[in-house]
Amino acid sequence: MSRGRAIVFAGRDRIELVDISVPRVRPDEVLVETEITAISQGTDRVMVAGTYAGVNSRYPFVYGYSRVGRVLEAGADVSGVRASDRVFVGMAGTRLDPADGLGELGGAYTSHAVVHHADVVVLPDSVSSTTAAICALGAIAYQGVVTSNVRPRSRVLVAGLGAIGQFGALICRLRGAQVWAIDPVPERRALAGRIAGVETLAPDEDLAARIEETAWGNRPWRGRNDEPASRYERMRWEQAAGVVDVVIDATGRTDALDAYLPLVAREGCICLQGYYAAPLMLDFHAAHMKRVTIRCPGGMDLVDYESVLRLVAGAEVAALAGLEVLVDETPTVMRDLLLHPPSGVVSAIVRWRDA
Repeated sequence: MSRGRAIVFAGRDRIELVDISVPRVRPDEVLVETEITAISQGTDRVMVAGTYAGVNSRYPFVYGYSRVGRVLEAGADVSGVRASDRVFVGMAGTRLDPADGLGELGGAYTSHAVVHHADVVVLPDSVSSTTAAICALGAIAYQGVVTSNVRPRSRVLVAGLGAIGQFGALICRLRGAQVWAIDPVPERRALAGRIAGVETLAPDEDLAARIEETAWGNRPWRGRNDEPASRYERMRWEQAAGVVDVVIDATGRTDALDAYLPLVAREGCICLQGYYAAPLMLDFHAAHMKRVTIRCPGGMDLVDYESVLRLVAGAEVAALAGLEVLVDETPTVMRDLLLHPPSGVVSAIVRWRDA
């Protein structure tokens, strides 16, 4: 076995950089040397802070789900991936040596990854490594957008403009929706306006009024059935009217449902794209009258990742990575980023080596 390094979530509020063993490659595996890993500020934060469900029994462990690197070795049974290919590895993580005390499987925060060949995506030369890494966050946002049935001309409100919210706003706009994005931080709103070209709102504004003022064009009929002829049914639709068809919440606010129900149209959707450490309360009667769908997307699929790479080609998504952390700095800089996040940084990467 060769030696490598890993960023370890060692306990509540503790991040360590440790040496690890790199297992030998099996016939169906590849060995990847890491160039960049993307930091998922929201999920990483709750993992380090100990507020993610069940995480306190997992320490110490290696986390992370977005690795970009070069294949150093391919097993004898591997096809479609070869040495020197630049690849992405997502949720699959890496096989570890259990003797290191970190379990048998770890995440992306390792200098080398031994993974099954089916768990890698070979990257095109046209995509930068930074873009390839942070598009993992885009794939998570994409799942929420697609499963919420965002269509051309839909009206969508995206709340919270961290990386997931930024990608959500961009992907909704690229799908032909009219999008409003809300965040208390002016720099984040400006970034969404520049990268996604969407209308931005501050939390202290009258959201419904501002959306109505700036909305344009016709909306697609939201209902699963055609627009009703029945006077009674039309009355029920009017009673449950709302200014948007979909709300995507990327804030993790525990009052998300109550905050957005009044804004959503009948048979609209609230997408809970954040992570909610505390139980959520639902005003069932209001949701019942509006026939609201609540979506709970989580994680990403490789097919979503590949779709996002194609979808955002030409967009300035690399600008979302506002901070680069050198691997040797991670025990302090990464910890501070997660536990005391600067408001202007929506996404960050760890640099393991030069391209």
